[in-house]
Parts: sequence; structure tokens; C-alpha cells
Amino acid sequence: MDTPICDNLPTPPSSSVAASHHPSPLPKPRKNALKPGGPKESALIRYLDQGVRKVQKRSDDRFKTRKTYTGDVSGASDAQAYRSFQEAAKDMNGLIDVIWVSGTPNLQIPYLLNMAVMISELITLFKPSPQATFNILDKMDVAFSSLLQGTDYDSGLPLPGFESRAPFSTTYKVRLKGIVERTRLIAVKVMSGEYDGEDGEIRKVDEDTTGGEETDAEEYVKFEGFKNDDDAEDDEDGDDDRWEEGQIAKVYERTIGELGDVLGGPPIGIITDD
Repeated sequence: MDTPICDNLPTPPSSSVAASHHPSPLPKPRKNALKPGGPKESALIRYLDQGVRKVQKRSDDRFKTRKTYTGDVSGASDAQAYRSFQEAAKDMNGLIDVIWVSGTPNLQIPYLLNMAVMISELITLFKPSPQATFNILDKMDVAFSSLLQGTDYDSGLPLPGFESRAPFSTTYKVRLKGIVERTRLIAVKVMSGEYDGEDGEIRKVDEDTTGGEETDAEEYVKFEGFKNDDDAEDDEDGDDDRWEEGQIAKVYERTIGELGDVLGGPPIGIITDD
């Protein structure tokens, strides 16, 4: 049974979404960062560690593949294995909200970086879930771009914990840049069906894999540049294809802009294997 969360632990109330002309997918953070080493910070760390272990265990139970993100998974609550990425995204969204509400950059940055890695790995283990995938990546994009600025990306209000220094170190920025690049590449492969959604392995999508027989290609979401000629006249699918292609182009779009400013060099784009 899950350990109950401390009553004083910051949680995202339903009315806490920051008001702005472009409503943020993130809840409103607390006004002040948690005291380092204090009871609230300790309770939050325990809660987040347990939540991450639960997500990891439910994924491991489904695929029987050990992918450790935060250490030992012993003690993770017994729960039904995930059947889709939507289910995993629901749990991860809840953790991301609690991380954000904490208003504590020293916790937000490392935990969100770990969550970003988990998301990039988990989307390869299931069949494509465009809506759930792009929604959670948009939330992560807003979070990282806000932390890089030290202000809420949508409202422009200062974030708690940035009063005396910028907690997003160069080391963290370099790590984030690598995660962003990898996630954008993975998003292309997942939505084109190059991951088979069963064991996370990349499969080749070319004429040699079909053998002239019907394949399970219809089970995978396709978009312009990755669809078969047979789909060219399907207007309804074409609309979905264009939407997905547009969403892929927006993956970590805000974060890319901020990283380009702080790290220098050309903007990060979609990486190909060429």
C-alpha cells in the first residue's frame, strides 16, 4: 500500500493554474522555495522517489525490462502493469505537477531532468499515443523554458528560488540539451512506427520488411514523409498526419530557444540519421 503523503506537502489544487492569456499546462507553484533539509522538503523527496519507483515498476512489469532511473525499485507499490502510454503519462503528469508546485529549483531541475529521460524511454515501449505524448512533452517544455529564464514562461512572473542566483547550471543545461535532441529524434521514430511498441526496439521501415504481404502498419500513426503511397488520397488521415508533423516540430520548441541563447551555437533542430 502506498505511503500517505504528508498533509503539509505542496500539492496542485484544481484552481492553481496560473492565469494568463496563454494558460500554462502547469499548476501555480508555491510562493517560496522549500527550506533545504527541512521536513517538507524531505517529505516531498520521499513522495517523489516513491512515485517514480511506482511508474518504473508498472513499466517493468509490462515489459520485463529493467530500466533503473532512481536506484532500487524495491518497496514500489504493487500495481497493475501499464497497458498504454496514456496510463503512464497520467501518473507522470501527476508527479510533474507536484514537482512544479514545490517551487524549489534545487529539486525541480534534477527531478524534471529524470522525468524527461523516463518519458523519452517509455514512449518507445508502447504503440504511438500522439495526444498523451505531445501533451506531456508540452508541459515539460514549459517547465524547462521557465526554469531557464527564472520566470514563468506564460505569465512572465518571477519563479520562487531564483532570488539570489540562477540554479540551472551549465552542467544541467548541457544535459538538458542532450535530452532534448534525443527526445525529438525519438518522437519522429515513434510516430512513424519505427519502434514496434512491444520491446522498444527500432525496426526498419522499408520494402524489405513487408515481403509483399499486409503488415500491421495501420496500427501505427503516420504523418507526411512517413506514410505509404496508398494513404495519399485519404484526406482524413492526411489532416492527422499534418497535425502530428506540426506537433513534432514543436517538441521542446521553447526550451530550444532558451538553450540556444545560453549555450550558443545554432538552434537545435530535428536530428536525422544522415
